[in-house]
Amino acid sequence: MGQQKKVVSSSSTSEGDYQLVQHEVLYSTAGNQYEVLEFLGRGTFGQVVKCWKKGTNEIVAIKILKNHPSYARQGQIEVSILQRLSAENGDDYNFVRAYECFVHKMHTCLVFEMLEQNLYDFLKQNKFSPLPLKYIRPILQQVLTALLKLKQLGLIHADLKPENIMLVDPIRQPFR
Repeated sequence: MGQQKKVVSSSSTSEGDYQLVQHEVLYSTAGNQYEVLEFLGRGTFGQVVKCWKKGTNEIVAIKILKNHPSYARQGQIEVSILQRLSAENGDDYNFVRAYECFVHKMHTCLVFEMLEQNLYDFLKQNKFSPLPLKYIRPILQQVLTALLKLKQLGLIHADLKPENIMLVDPIRQPFR
């Protein structure tokens, strides 16, 4: 008897979201296989899932863009910007690492390093209490370093918000 698969996203496909199934495998054009572990969140352009890169011990985040004409162009722009940033030694400028891009069942998939938490969730976890200066300084320094590099490249981050500022490791290496 076959094992039942659990749907991890119950969103309507009429809105263009990919209907995710836990333990489904996404196949990249580079030959990598990513097993869907859990649903992480949804944004305007799609959804993000936590995946295991099969054959390794690597956990990644995959952003699966909506399959909708109004989002297709935005996805192409994001891919070209990510390619440009990866050529700029992104670690020096606190950009998230983007590993690859592929199409799975007519949905563009962007593979990123898996980061622990975003700034909004960190603030929420701390009951939105004011942060000590020892946390504020590195956040601002790293965000401003990234924004300065974007400015030098002639790019503008049009969606800067706490949900898009990722924490690498809240204890050892707090922000990116």
